Amino acid sequence: ASPPFSAIAPAAPAAGRTGPFGRRVGRVAMLRAARGTGRALQGLPGRSSAPCLTRQPSAALTAGGTRGLVNAETMGTVMRVDQGKWSAFMFGRERQLLIHVVNTAEEGNAESVMSAMDTFWNETFKMEGTDSWSIRGDLIDRVIKDKKPRRCMEIGTYCGYSSLRIARNLPAEGLLVSIELDPLFAAIATKIVEHAGLEHKVKILMGTVEQRTDNILSCFKNMSKAGTSVDFLLCDHSKELFVPDLKLLEEKGIAGPGTVVMGDTTVYPGEAARAGGGDLLSYFATNPKYRVQEHIGTHQASGMTVSEWVHLP
Repeated sequence: ASPPFSAIAPAAPAAGRTGPFGRRVGRVAMLRAARGTGRALQGLPGRSSAPCLTRQPSAALTAGGTRGLVNAETMGTVMRVDQGKWSAFMFGRERQLLIHVVNTAEEGNAESVMSAMDTFWNETFKMEGTDSWSIRGDLIDRVIKDKKPRRCMEIGTYCGYSSLRIARNLPAEGLLVSIELDPLFAAIATKIVEHAGLEHKVKILMGTVEQRTDNILSCFKNMSKAGTSVDFLLCDHSKELFVPDLKLLEEKGIAGPGTVVMGDTTVYPGEAARAGGGDLLSYFATNPKYRVQEHIGTHQASGMTVSEWVHLP
């Protein structure tokens, strides 16, 4: 188990210093030690994971003789964070993105926000993956403009870039409901959408599709169009969940006749390659209710697929 934030190894009490005084000294020492240390850096979770810094145990822990106060920083469980390390370990890529957007993009201008996000990611990943990302963006724009959807859903918000891409082209009464598992990413995406001035068209829900089906239905129930199925669905989360989550949405009536589904199985910089990327295309190809409208290969078996649930006789 990890040691506590402070460890007290008192010397023998001086003559005349009885229990109450000794306990008071211990409490003051512990308070000072706690104030002098920060939280233990265990690395940031998810796509912004950073390595954990450790130190070798201090000689104070191994040397013989009488020991005084040994605080957690000395023991190596807590490390002071200077200004240079603060950004890398306490902010991470996604937090830095939000700061960059707020500082450089025009508030209320979705185009300016997306441009700031493009600039940040291009600099972060040295332009790697730019071609696939541009193709993806153009494809989303084309599908939204051709389909003219009012009800849209996205699985996998991340920082909200695709949410902006979809929402900016929706009609005044249009709505995008986006699902994000990671609370941090959901919070960052919410602020980015607000900065772009599109919060009235985007609703971000935290959790999984299975957890949020009732909430999704509730978000769309007050819209005037009959039925509950969405017009456009973007699958952009864990690739092995594309087909299971799509089947669940079909069962709940959220995906139905007329729904256009776009799935992107491309592995972008910063993502881990996972199995299941080819399942979505196979599902569409073998399911008679879907008609594949477009498939763009990006890398080996990866690619972007657009398919529509057709109205069968």
